[in-house]
Amino acid sequence: MSAIEKCTSAFIETDVDDEVVIVGLDDGKFFSLKGTGQTIWKLIDGKRDRAAILDRLEDEFDAPRETLARDLDVFLGEIASAGFIQQFTA
Repeated sequence: MSAIEKCTSAFIETDVDDEVVIVGLDDGKFFSLKGTGQTIWKLIDGKRDRAAILDRLEDEFDAPRETLARDLDVFLGEIASAGFIQQFTA
């Protein structure tokens, strides 16, 4: 699978306290990320694919791999739909 990359021309992001805030430039769609979502977002670096991100989540969170995989796919699907990432297929 290909590495997942952020489409940096599609959004602006900033860290606010303990969360990441992302705003879409085309539609103003707003995401506030904490916890697992924030961790996933920070792991999307253009070098890791879905499997590598899932491996890191498994190292960091005390949850079954299947649960983490499902949550990862939902999150990636949502941010792909918003146009914030590319090269993702579940």
